[in-house]
Amino acid sequence: MMSTNTIPPEEIRAQVADLPVDLYEGDATAYARFDQAFSLESVAIALGESDCLYDEATFPGVVYQPDDLPTTVVVSGDGTVLSIDATEETHARSAVSNVIDTLDDLGLIVDAHTPEISTNVRTVPFSLTPPSVETLGYDDDS
Repeated sequence: MMSTNTIPPEEIRAQVADLPVDLYEGDATAYARFDQAFSLESVAIALGESDCLYDEATFPGVVYQPDDLPTTVVVSGDGTVLSIDATEETHARSAVSNVIDTLDDLGLIVDAHTPEISTNVRTVPFSLTPPSVETLGYDDDS
């Protein structure tokens, strides 16, 4: 079962600001929430390791900056894709949509239902702790 914790996007942005990433000045946000966990290592590879920052010891998500849109996208292990600093709502929505399309094209999305992309919200479902091994679907025989 996925986490139902919600936090303001500003809190996530503050955590990402402590990482070696240059954030944009925008405050437009967008997110989509999947009912599945993501392998963050696989997400970083799928999005292009040179455009991503992933270090589970410093932040529980993949931080991605697409080349074609002025925004930063964070993908959590518990199923949230979130744009945190777009200068325009359309950029935030497009970035989340593009990440979803990439993950889907590479078979990383197993959820049959693609969630709606929500924009400029006060809180988002996001866990600042990594999902447990059980949540990821591993067992002792793996």
